[in-house]
Amino acid sequence: DDGSYLASFVAEQVGEAKLSVSINGHQLRGSPYSIVVCRNYPAIDKPSKIVNNNGSMGAPWGVAFGNNGLWAVADWSKNCVFILNDKDELIKRFGRKGSANGQFSNPCGVSFDSHNNLYIADRDNHRIQKFDVNGNYLLQFGSVGSSDGQLQHPCGVVVH
Repeated sequence: DDGSYLASFVAEQVGEAKLSVSINGHQLRGSPYSIVVCRNYPAIDKPSKIVNNNGSMGAPWGVAFGNNGLWAVADWSKNCVFILNDKDELIKRFGRKGSANGQFSNPCGVSFDSHNNLYIADRDNHRIQKFDVNGNYLLQFGSVGSSDGQLQHPCGVVVH
């Protein structure tokens, strides 16, 4: 519609790499891109086994791995975030449908920072929310629009 594309890839090794992007046989301007893959992440080979007292995941969308062995999943349809340990055991589930602090409307992107705080792309609330690793709300930024500091349906977030 607007000329934007979303692409994803899986790196085969850690280190420097070149990422070449072509659309219909035409190389994208600036491609190939130099990227650095920082870490190999564990494979999620059995997401259907992630069932707990709160029910199974509905529509897991974004996945991120912290440096503490925990991983988080943003669930689009249940409007929540699951935090699991390296044995795929549920540690915490937080969030519900709404627009107040700590509530979501179709969360889709998730990222950990170096302190294991979580950043969640809250798509239909047009904002990014920040939480500690226990799911406690810390802050948010963004509002609907196209001016500085405004977002329109953010679907991803990356924190370095």
